[in-house]
Amino acid sequence: MEQIVERQKRSTFKTFLVIIGFVILIDFIIFIMNRYVEDLSPYIANIAIIFLVVISCSFILIKYFSKYSYIIEEGQLIFYRVIGKRRFEILRIDRLNLIYIRPYKDEKYTYNFTFDKKGKEVYIGGFIDNNRRMNFLFNPNEQILKGLKKMLKNKE
Repeated sequence: MEQIVERQKRSTFKTFLVIIGFVILIDFIIFIMNRYVEDLSPYIANIAIIFLVVISCSFILIKYFSKYSYIIEEGQLIFYRVIGKRRFEILRIDRLNLIYIRPYKDEKYTYNFTFDKKGKEVYIGGFIDNNRRMNFLFNPNEQILKGLKKMLKNKE
């Protein structure tokens, strides 16, 4: 069973403004480094610039172009972040470690697999990991929710 959750479409203009903001920020940092840190080697400045560009591109990709995938298979609940055609596993929960699934009401959580915490279909789940109780937020559809309730029922 699989469900893919996508972010609501943001306007192209807002995304463009975020990208321009990062470009201006990096340009400002380059200006500061060239003006006030004269003793700094140009190699170190270039490495810092490359690092900033990688961080900003990663932020934009994750924030604006990623999706979440929820999968139930072989008694496990698996969460992936999907960017393009690549899947990155974020969390894997065995059915024996799953404690509960219930509607979300402003509780503390460890993982957030939603794009909108205020939605009416947001659920919180609890699980045990290395003797620590952890929580996660997600937006399951009816099929995933039924599968999880079945997993919890079979656990007992």
